[in-house]
Amino acid sequence: MSDHQVSPIEANRRNFLKGAGLTGIGFATAFVGLPASLTTTKVEAAAFSDVDILNFALNLEYLEAEFYAVSTYGSTLVKLGVISAEDETGPTTGGNRIPNFSASPLAGVASALRNDEIDHVKYLRSALGSSAAKKPAINLNALGYGYSSVSSWLKLARQFEDVGVSAYLGAAPLISSSAYLAAAAAILSAEAMHSGAIRWECVGNGVGSPAVDSIDIPPTRQAIFDLNTKALAIPRTPSQVLNIVYAGGRSMGGFFPNGMNGGITTQ
Repeated sequence: MSDHQVSPIEANRRNFLKGAGLTGIGFATAFVGLPASLTTTKVEAAAFSDVDILNFALNLEYLEAEFYAVSTYGSTLVKLGVISAEDETGPTTGGNRIPNFSASPLAGVASALRNDEIDHVKYLRSALGSSAAKKPAINLNALGYGYSSVSSWLKLARQFEDVGVSAYLGAAPLISSSAYLAAAAAILSAEAMHSGAIRWECVGNGVGSPAVDSIDIPPTRQAIFDLNTKALAIPRTPSQVLNIVYAGGRSMGGFFPNGMNGGITTQ
């Protein structure tokens, strides 16, 4: 068979991937399901190592864990003993415990989210071992909301969860180690459950959560889940994720005033 001929099996596989929006995995673009018009940066799959990718995820988990720890406990990961002062390169600032959160029907959900995100930090740090990135400086109040009420908390929690799902989904095709891929897939599944729960609470409580970028789908009764027209979850490239968490900054800003730590730090 010549280099330009394609077997029937391979042709069928390509047609399936094309129909599912999954073409280009590991080749021209780094992330699945994004047409060129939505891809801000084309990245060769070999550009990032598995350690880079998992540390990118770890930075996001630090952010989520700090958000839930501060909003429910009023304490940071260092104060809670999850990580030591030597495990961070900057403090976590901003945010506060939600007033009267313990009396809210969402207190149980919030506690579960807090525990899960803290466990994700521990899980990734364990998987990465000595290669684990330290927690960077984090500004929890980057958007100016999230802590005045349960509704404000839902507004920000929804954004964190949906962006987290998209980041893991985008990263999955880049991971070569089966062990690391299994770790990322396990967390992705958990984050997807978080996203669905928080989106449903937003809808049920009439909470509007603004779109974080042009491909975001805020929760409404017509869009319960964050899915595209093919009922598939929406992935984001590292550049797209950084643009959100850096509040438009190229190498720092927003929730990460000094930037992320690790091998993927710049848009």
